[in-house]
Amino acid sequence: QAKQDGLQGAACAEQAVKLLEMCWEKRVTLGLNSILESPNFSEEYWASFMDIVPQTYHGLGRRGQPIMLIRSGVDAASFNKLLSTGWEHAVEGVNAAVLCFLRCEECLFRKTVPRESKQIGHLTDRVTLIIDLWGVGLGHIGFAKDFLAVAVKQTVVLYPETLDRVLVVNAAWAFARLLWPILKQLLHPVTQRKVEIVDASETGAKLLEHMDPNSIPSYFNGPNRGIHVGQLVWE
Repeated sequence: QAKQDGLQGAACAEQAVKLLEMCWEKRVTLGLNSILESPNFSEEYWASFMDIVPQTYHGLGRRGQPIMLIRSGVDAASFNKLLSTGWEHAVEGVNAAVLCFLRCEECLFRKTVPRESKQIGHLTDRVTLIIDLWGVGLGHIGFAKDFLAVAVKQTVVLYPETLDRVLVVNAAWAFARLLWPILKQLLHPVTQRKVEIVDASETGAKLLEHMDPNSIPSYFNGPNRGIHVGQLVWE
């Protein structure tokens, strides 16, 4: 990120060290080192989160990158309630819903990435997130602003140089034209360049650019049912 910010030489190295220090301090503050075993939120809250925002792992993409699908077309009232309750368990201003997402990320990088890397014989740590927005509209402004943007932003800080790209698929007009310009301002320019907004009519073709046909999630009429992240956490 330091290099992509236009820094070179010693200035680039110094900024890289600062970013790594920030990453470690943030991990300690949010309790990520123990979030798999003893999270700050209850297991009941975790179960509610995984039910409302289901996440599944779908193997490796065409370039060997792990693929995660996040389905977000939930009832706005249900998610707003989840978000409201999440403030009661917030850590340093980070909502528990975002912490649940980070628990999924922690599981991916601590368990799934090492296993996949060992299987293919080299490190594979650049993740592609597919965020499905089917059913998301203006009523989901809280989901978009207080969860989605924060979750992506935290991922960049806490897992540096691991985000390959974010495919925001089935994006309705309301999101593409109204919500995305607002969210875009909350993200670092480097992160902005990694986000692709994909119209519903182009979702299938875009997925095939990054995944083999056998890896296409069943949710998009493919053969791959994926592995629920909740299952991976307790492996």
